[in-house]
Amino acid sequence: MGYIERIQKRLDEAGGMITSVYCKENNIPTVYLSRLYRDGILNKVAPGVYLTENGDYDEFYIFQYRYKNAIFSYETALYIMGLTDKIVQRMDVTVSRNYKINADFPQVDIHYVKKEIHSLGIIEAKTMFGNIVKVYSYERTLCDFILDKQNMDPETYVKVIRSYSTYEKKDINKLYSIATKMGVSDKVKEIMEVIYE
Repeated sequence: MGYIERIQKRLDEAGGMITSVYCKENNIPTVYLSRLYRDGILNKVAPGVYLTENGDYDEFYIFQYRYKNAIFSYETALYIMGLTDKIVQRMDVTVSRNYKINADFPQVDIHYVKKEIHSLGIIEAKTMFGNIVKVYSYERTLCDFILDKQNMDPETYVKVIRSYSTYEKKDINKLYSIATKMGVSDKVKEIMEVIYE
């Protein structure tokens, strides 16, 4: 199979999207992407990200492809995991304090945290287009909501806390481990005791 055929196969598998990283990892010279772009077969939607005319524009995947340190968090994480039916109007991402996102994204809320807690509770989830992205687990998201309660919509806050009790994959040990490292273990314990009364 030639390079163009391999690129076409990937486009068919990935909803019309391909990245230069994918090509490098699979020994496909990226010059072929440049040629397909030049010939009008592919559109360049972000640095290193190409899309066919009818391809699926996966904003979550494309954003994280550009900013690898950004983890989807808060309601965005719950939305990607399929744990809320509320469509997110703004994208929530969390980065470590020393990480800079050098662009203006009016629909993105960036949360800065200490490097030590940035990596807590990261899991992988599939977007609606089948691409894998990094999100915070429900346990980490719960801790973020509790830590940042004063900035949360009260109705959303209560719904997220209560829904955890019916979450099939809940891991109380993991929840307390993350809560301890984030300094909210007492609050989490208090809330859990009320939920499970």
